Amino acid sequence: MIGFRKKEDIVDGSQKEKKAKNPARRKKRIKQGIVLIVVLALAGGFIVHSKQKADVPPQVMATTVTRGDVETMVSTSGVVESEISQVYYAPMAAKVSDLNVELGDAVKAGDVLLAYDTEDLEFKQKSDALDAQANENSYQSSIAESNKQENIYNESTAQLANIEYLIDFQKDLIKQFQYYVEDEKTERKLKLYDERYRLNRRINNLNVQAYIEDTEGVHVSQAQAMNELEEINQKIEELEDDKELTEIEREIVTQQEVLADLEEMRDELKSDKNSSENAILDSYKKKELAAIAEKSRIAEQQAQAHLEEALAGIKADFNGIITELDINEGYVTEAGSKLMKLESSDDVRVNISLSKYDLSKVELGQKAEVEISGHTYEGTVSKINRMAEKNDAGTRLVAAEVHIENPDDNIYLGVEGKVKIMSQKSENTLMVPIAAVNTDQAGDFCYVVKDGVLERREITAGLSSEDSIEIVEGLEEGDIVLTDTSMELTEGMQIEPLIM
Repeated sequence: MIGFRKKEDIVDGSQKEKKAKNPARRKKRIKQGIVLIVVLALAGGFIVHSKQKADVPPQVMATTVTRGDVETMVSTSGVVESEISQVYYAPMAAKVSDLNVELGDAVKAGDVLLAYDTEDLEFKQKSDALDAQANENSYQSSIAESNKQENIYNESTAQLANIEYLIDFQKDLIKQFQYYVEDEKTERKLKLYDERYRLNRRINNLNVQAYIEDTEGVHVSQAQAMNELEEINQKIEELEDDKELTEIEREIVTQQEVLADLEEMRDELKSDKNSSENAILDSYKKKELAAIAEKSRIAEQQAQAHLEEALAGIKADFNGIITELDINEGYVTEAGSKLMKLESSDDVRVNISLSKYDLSKVELGQKAEVEISGHTYEGTVSKINRMAEKNDAGTRLVAAEVHIENPDDNIYLGVEGKVKIMSQKSENTLMVPIAAVNTDQAGDFCYVVKDGVLERREITAGLSSEDSIEIVEGLEEGDIVLTDTSMELTEGMQIEPLIM
């Protein structure tokens, strides 16, 4: 036992007298003394206890080999993006009367994003409708008139053929009459001229005979011959006034009048034919008029469509976020100018990059866990590019996409998403914590405690997750393996495992 001499034994009387005058300080020194005694006692006890435990095996953290599922994961991160986007363009030139969204707004399918001032569009639609009606009426009128003139032309052409036939027939008829009259007169004249010639010769002979023989018989014969000559001359004169021939000549005049009427009709038909022919539209002119009418109809339809679109406004095609906005309220759009961009919030993905080490573990269709802003979602590997690209550090990475299966309103486009891809899985397999597997030049091994004795057991490891490793060979279910190898361990040493 450790003893202490009292302090009072070594102080003189004057000191005792001084301490008596300061009781608080005296109590403090007593406490300090007690603390010192306790510390020395504990130290002595520890020394004794250490000597007693010199032969006790060390306690080391351990666990047992169990069966379970080991799933390999590829952990990475990427940017959340939409899989579907729609850029809206102005369908017409019009003034924006109401802009109902701002950049970054969330909208629902069917929401009116902007509305147009339709006053000018309504005026244009009415104007184009009137132009279309006027051009259509003009086209129909021109076609009807052309068809009418074409009928006149066809009728005139057909009648002209008949009239020309009748004229030719009439001319032939008149010629026949004329030939008949002329032939009849000629024939009769020739006969009378022949008779007169014979009578003149006879009279000449009778005159010669009378000169030679002045007899009554000669004189009678001369008288008879002269009478006959007078009768022939009378017939020649009367031939021009022959009633039969006169009737025929009158008929010729009548037929000539008919011919004149036919020729007049022919001239009128020719005039009608020529004028109608000029009024008939050719195929090119018809196509031109049809094109003008069609163009007006298209302009009217387009104006009507623009008016209807303006009245309906621009509506969201799907739920999403306004990620680009190129206009403001009061802005006058030009046809085809860009208005805004809407990206879907229902169809989203995380764009990730895979290293050459992760690429072999990832396949299309694998399930994934996606964490975005503290919220967890289910995902599926939907795309893996077939080429690698260098990043800013010069490392070649393969781009991939993970589709989010259950998006909600907590998803924000453009933020970071953490992704865990469940690449491979072994079910109901032997497994140990990662801390239980050690590696050296000989390969993978575990420290196994069997009957309190430490063994080194070579193993074949399989899949590994964040906290466990599959044991393909080397261990059995229920084996005790060390998970803490921080102390110096030697095979064959005594170990007391602390199984957790």
